[in-house]
Formats: sequence, C-alpha cells, structure tokens
Amino acid sequence: MIKIKYIAIIATLFVTSLKAQEPADSTVTLDKAISIALINNFDLKIASNELKQAQNSNSIGNANLLPSVTLNGGAEYSKNDTELEFTGNPNREIIDDATSSSYNANVRVDYTLFDGLGNVYTLKKLRSSDELQQTIYKQQMELTMLEVIENYYEVCRAQENLNLAHETMKISRDRYNRVLDQKSYGQASQLDVLNAEVDLNNDSTTILNVEQSFLMSLKNLNVSLGLPVQQEYSVDESFNLDYDKNADYVISSAMMNNSNLISQQQQVNIKDLDVKITKAQKYPTLQAYGQYAYSQQNNDAGLMKFSQTDGMTGGVTLKFNVFNGRQQHTNEQNATLNLLSEQERSNQIRAQIERDASNAYTDYIYKVRIVELQQSSMGQAKLNFEQTKEMFQIGRVNSIEFRAAQQNLLNVAYQYNDARFNAKVAEYYLLRITGDLIKDEN
Repeated sequence: MIKIKYIAIIATLFVTSLKAQEPADSTVTLDKAISIALINNFDLKIASNELKQAQNSNSIGNANLLPSVTLNGGAEYSKNDTELEFTGNPNREIIDDATSSSYNANVRVDYTLFDGLGNVYTLKKLRSSDELQQTIYKQQMELTMLEVIENYYEVCRAQENLNLAHETMKISRDRYNRVLDQKSYGQASQLDVLNAEVDLNNDSTTILNVEQSFLMSLKNLNVSLGLPVQQEYSVDESFNLDYDKNADYVISSAMMNNSNLISQQQQVNIKDLDVKITKAQKYPTLQAYGQYAYSQQNNDAGLMKFSQTDGMTGGVTLKFNVFNGRQQHTNEQNATLNLLSEQERSNQIRAQIERDASNAYTDYIYKVRIVELQQSSMGQAKLNFEQTKEMFQIGRVNSIEFRAAQQNLLNVAYQYNDARFNAKVAEYYLLRITGDLIKDEN
C-alpha cells in the first residue's frame, strides 16, 4: 500500500539531494521514486491540466444560472456641406461644413427564469464531469505508480543480477589463480588453465551484458520519474511479500473501489443528465431583461438641432419550440440510446473487473509459491556449490564439475530474483485493482 502525504516536500528534498550527491552515493527507495514521479511525470502533468480545466468549468456561470450583463456604447461625428429645401419655402438653405454628432450608451441585464430546468441539470453535469476528471486523474496516478513500480523492480532485478555476476566473476578469478598455482606445482594441466580462462572470459561477457541491461532499465525508470535520462543511482532492493487478504476481499473490494468501475459509473450519471438536458429543451424558455439607455444627438443642419433621451426599459420574453422537424424527438431518442449503451458498458466492465480481480489474486498466490520453491532451490544450490567447492580445493572434483555447480548456483539465483520481483509487482497490481494502491492519510 502506498500512502501519499507530503509528496512535494519529500520529492523536492530528494531531487535536490540527487543533484548534490555523487551518483554512487545516491540510493532511491520505491517510496521516493513514486514521490518524484507524482511531481515530475509528464503524463501526470497533462492529466493535472485536464483536471484544472474541469474544475474551472464547474461553475454556476457556465450553467447559465447567473444573469448576463452587457454594456454597449458608441459615438459618431460627421462634417458635411448641406443644402436644405423645406416644404412651403422655395428658398434653399446652404450650410457649409455642417457638423453632427451622436452619443449612445446602454447597460442590459438578461436572466433566464425558466428553461425546463436545463440549466440546473447542466450544473449537475459540470459537477459530475469535475468528479469524473478527478477519478481519471487518480487513474493516471495509479498507472504512473505502476509504471514506476515495474521499472523500479526491473532496475532492482538488473542490479541484483549484476551483483551476482560480479560474485561469479570473483569465484572464477579465484579458481583461475588457483589453477595457475596448481599448474606451477604440477597438479594441474594446461587444459585446466585454458578451461578456467575461458570461463573467466565468459563471466566477463556476462557482466557486460547484465551491466547493459541495468543501465537501460535505469534510463527507463528515469523517464518515468521525469529525471534526466543519464542520471545514475542505486536502488533499494529490500522488500517483503506481505499481502494477507483473501480472494473474497479482493473481488468485493474491486467491485466497490476500483477506479475504472467508479469512472464508468460516473459516465453513466453524465449520460443520464444528458437525457434530462435534452428533454428540457422541449419546454418553453422564459427570460427577463432590464436595460438603462442614454443617447444624445447634435446637428448644425435640419429641423432638430438637439435631442437627448435616457431611461430604463424592461420586459420578459417567452420562447416555445412548437415544431422543428422532429429534431427534439430524435435528440431525446439518441440521448436515451447513449445512456443505455453506457449502462451496458458498465455491465461489461463489472464482469471484466471481477475476472481481473480473481486472476490477479490467483497470479499473486502462484507467484508466491514459485518464490518459495525457488528459495528452497536456492538453499540446495548453495549447499551443493559449497560442498563442490570444498571437494575442488582438495582435488576430489575437477574444474568442469566445479564450473557446473557454479553455473547452476548462478542460474538458480537468477530464477529466484525473477520470482521475487515478479511476485512483488503482482502484489501491487492487486492493490491497484482493489483500489488500495492510493491511500490518503488524514
């Protein structure tokens, strides 16, 4: 179980320590790695921005539950040569450079009194979309954590294999030196020396291959953490297999707390609100408005030299869609079908989650059993190697038999490491599917 608290503080301090220390002195634990990823991971940053967008949209203003206020204003000026002739007066009046100006301004408030409760359902949809995005963000956190966990234990596996390869190399070097000493005393042949040298070279090649795997897995982890790709450090390989829940708990918890199932139910709720919003459109819309307006006009030519008006107006408007080519009926049908499809998808996901939870528990149990068997094999391989080593030192076992025991121990150790790390990753998959991967501390 990963408990998230003070992530920013831990990650910031650790990233600073990584920059301040030499790589050889830096050790990353799984908790530290996850803390860093939850701040630096690129996919999580994108999901965080999408969450903020949903939070910004979740407001009564976007649901059209607040009045709208508009302010308009304008001014106009003109200068023209004007010639006027009035009825009953044969004389024309000519005015050169006659000017005119006008000014206007108004403030208007509009408010929807009733629209079939469409704005209320829209607000509920915005809130549901916000909650959905929060669940999606949690899903991305889980995916990021699992990615880090997989890459982290892959580094642990490669690091442990590298240590085993170096230990094997040390044994082979001791054997090579011993064979050289034996040859100088006539107790070993040149063939024994050549065999020891070939095995020493093979172990050197193995170290190079394992070291390459370690460096590549470290780069994969750095990408997940959002650290520089070339950053080098060691990892803490210690862990326990301590999941103690039974199959019934795993399945029941997954059916209640799995984030995929929760987000799907939220999708159903949103589709249900879409149906209500669509049906609201067949009801009349009643709107009220109020306005204060001011206007002024000045003219050098014409009958009206000056005019000014100001005052308030208000009213209500009613809009009712009597017929629109059955578009309303079609929209309602399609919205209902979308809801039914989402409900069927929920049934499908529930079945998949139940199956995946059961399979995840079975996978973990069998992987733990494999660990126990490999642990037993590891003890037997060590005992076999120690006895063979003692017999080799007194000359009762030849170098080929000694090499076989050494190689057998190395292979069993590799298999034991694989089993341990595979089981631990399977344990985290159990935590994720049951919704226990992320736990907030109060």
